[in-house]
Formats: sequence, C-alpha cells, structure tokens
Amino acid sequence: MNARSTRWLSSIVALGVVVRIACWWFKGGFHYPDEIFQQLEPAHYLRTGVAWLPWEFVRGVRSWILPGFYAALLELLSWFGITGLPALRFVTLHNALWSVLMVPAGYRVGAALCARSDSEAERAGLAVALFTALLPTLVYYTPHTLIGTPAMIAMSWGYVFWLESRGAERFNSNLLLRCGLFFGIAGALRFTAGFHMLVPVLDLLWRHRARALRPLLMGAALPVLAVGIVDLFTWGWPFHSTVGYLRHHLFEGAADRTSAWGFYFAESLWGRFGPLAALSCFVLLAGLRQTWIVALAIIVPTFLLSFVPLKQDRFLMNNWPLLAAALGIGWVVLVRWVKARAPALAMAVGVTIMILVIVSNLEGTSELPWTLRRGMFRAQSFVGGQDDATGLLFEDRQHMNGGYLVFDRNAPQVQYEQGQATNPLFNYAALEDGGADATGLLRMGWAEVARFDEIVVLRREPAIFQP
Repeated sequence: MNARSTRWLSSIVALGVVVRIACWWFKGGFHYPDEIFQQLEPAHYLRTGVAWLPWEFVRGVRSWILPGFYAALLELLSWFGITGLPALRFVTLHNALWSVLMVPAGYRVGAALCARSDSEAERAGLAVALFTALLPTLVYYTPHTLIGTPAMIAMSWGYVFWLESRGAERFNSNLLLRCGLFFGIAGALRFTAGFHMLVPVLDLLWRHRARALRPLLMGAALPVLAVGIVDLFTWGWPFHSTVGYLRHHLFEGAADRTSAWGFYFAESLWGRFGPLAALSCFVLLAGLRQTWIVALAIIVPTFLLSFVPLKQDRFLMNNWPLLAAALGIGWVVLVRWVKARAPALAMAVGVTIMILVIVSNLEGTSELPWTLRRGMFRAQSFVGGQDDATGLLFEDRQHMNGGYLVFDRNAPQVQYEQGQATNPLFNYAALEDGGADATGLLRMGWAEVARFDEIVVLRREPAIFQP
C-alpha cells in the first residue's frame, strides 16, 4: 500500500468511526432482548449479585465468556461512577468503536479479490473499505451487545485470511493459522457462525487438501479450548454450554416461532437493500466474476439457515461484511466500464451509484428496531435514581426491558398486574402512555412524574394521615 492509499484508508476509517458514533447516538433500547438478558444482565449479576437470570443461565446452555468480559468492563466503569443506563450506553459505544476494525479488514478483502495489479488491488480495497464503513445494515449491528456483534468482527478477519490464503502463490500455513484463529473466535462466541465458515473452510481444503487442516485446527484450538475451560469452572463440565445448546435446539424443539422458508432471501437480503434493491443486485452481479466465491459464502449459509424454523435478521449478520465486499468490487467494475466509454462521466456515475445503494439500504435498515424499548430503559433509569423509590411496576413481560443493570437499584421491579396496584411496596410504575393500565392508576390517584417516548412514569401519592 502506497502513502496515498494509506491516507485514503485512514480517512475512511475515521469516517467509519463517525458513522458508528452517529448510529450509536440515535439508537436506543435493544435489537433483541438477548443482548441484555444473555449478556449484560448476567454480567451485572457477576458484579453485584442482583439480576434477572434467564433460563439459559440456570440450565447451563450459555457460556459465561462474554458476560464475564462485560462484567469486568462494568466494574471498571463503576470505579468512575458510571453505572446503570450510562454504563450500558458506554458498553454499546465500546462495541461500535471496536467494529471499525472491520474497515481495514474490508480493504484487505477487496485487495485479495482483485489482485491483478497493485493499483487495481488498492482501488478495490478502498472501495470495499468504504462500503464496510458506510453500509447501513452492517453499521446498524455495531453498537449492540448481541453475541453476533463481536463474532461478526472476528468473522470479517477470518474472511481476510481465507481470501489471502486462496490468492497466495504458494501454501502459507501462517495465513491458515490466522484464519482458523478468527473463525475459532467467532464460533466460540456464536456456535451458528459455523454455517458461514462452510464455504471458506471447504474451499481451503479443496485447494490445499489435508495439509490445510492442521493450521486451521491449531488456530481454532485456543478460543475453542477457552470455552471448554470456562464451562469447566462455571458449569462443572467442559463444553457444557455447547452440548446443552445443541440438545435444546436439536432435540427439544426450541423454536417457538416459525417464518416462511424464503424469509431470509425476501426480507433479510432483498428487503434490507431497500426500494432500489434491483440496483444493488446489479452492482453485485457486475463484480461476480471476481466475487463468485464470496457469493457462495453468502448464499450457502442463507440457504441452510432457511431450513431452521426460527428466523431473524440477526442470524445473518456475518453476511454483511461479505456483501460490502461484493458491492465494493462490483462498484469498481462498473466505474471501470463507464470510464472506458465516457471518462468524463465515470466519477459522477460512480458516486451516484454508491449514494443510491447506501441510501436505499438505509431505507431498508430503517425497518429494523432502532429504538425498541428505549422509553422503558429511560423510565427504569429515572425511577432507579429516585431516592424514594421502593418498587417498580413496568409494562410488558419481564425480559422486555433493561433489567436490573438499567434500573441500577436493589429494589423489586415486576410486570404490572392490576392486583399489585394496591401493594404499597410498589410506588412507581412505568406503563404505556394512554394505555388502560396507566389510565386506571391515574384514576386511583397516582400522579404522572415523567414521560419517555411511549412510556409514562407514575408515582403513588403518599398517604396523608390526619390526627
């Protein structure tokens, strides 16, 4: 990489930081409750001993690795007086900033896919880095504490060493070792990341035969053994969480919701590309000659996961670094084609196509839950900060809120039921604004003290005793 390309890449990384901070600033609540109740709430439990622990941490089907990391981070923040909702916000910012490591990974993926000459490789690398920095669906996931977020970062670097290995002139065990390490990290964090490793691993075994197996396994050994060791000390058996997870999902009918077979292709891919999805597909097809192996690495796991009854967008997070790569290469091919025929228009056409693809993807990504339960999080934080709070009644089910981490108070909080309105222990309620429950409490003499999005906070007026 020459000095000019280094400066461009540094600027793209800086842009990626700005975009991720902006995404973090506007998001709130959660994408899915697992990021609170399978990550941060168990972390809060490790630090304070107070939390709602989901059934996974009773039966031992989840590893304590990530909750342990977050517990250490939350403890460090507490030394500076940062707890509750501010601590959660800091952790999500931390994740967003770490994800910028995917931008230089994108550069190397682009260079590996289009390595006909140094100049073309650098142009392709910069284009992929730019899509990695800006692609809205990819950026959307970065501030979340889903297991898939750090797994996606690790997968993006696993893709780097896979593609660099397949493009190397001779066998390079060091590249395979690194590929195995990052794939191992992703798999240790999220077991189902293995679907997204199928094409890369099979491709490497096809190219290098059995000699690829040793460095891949050696690289993956450290993170995989870490899961086994942590499970041994926390659950009593090595890989207890992995075995329990498989037993639950394969033999106990875990999925309680099903979606149509084509959900991922229709919603999670075409739908996320937005109203100009056809343009995005045209850009992808333009670079297919260079990116066919990447296309397989996207299509195969999407196809296989379509047979799993429970389908959610977050299960395809690992597709988006590859989609950014395929878009970047396709964009370079289109600009080169226009430049060969109308040099004066090449830059304008290229910029226009990139803007249209990103804006369309932003429209498609806007359908995801950007601020789900944000009002409840803020209401819990508000009540937790009130000196007179002795208990909180809240809207919706127990796992649809910020837990004790956000409440930041060792006082009972339970789902609202009408009979609890007369229990003097609960002197605050966070309920749907204008809903029947909130209206009923107002009629009983409770007073409104705050509003946060769709949630109204009510307080029981203290009884006045007259002699």
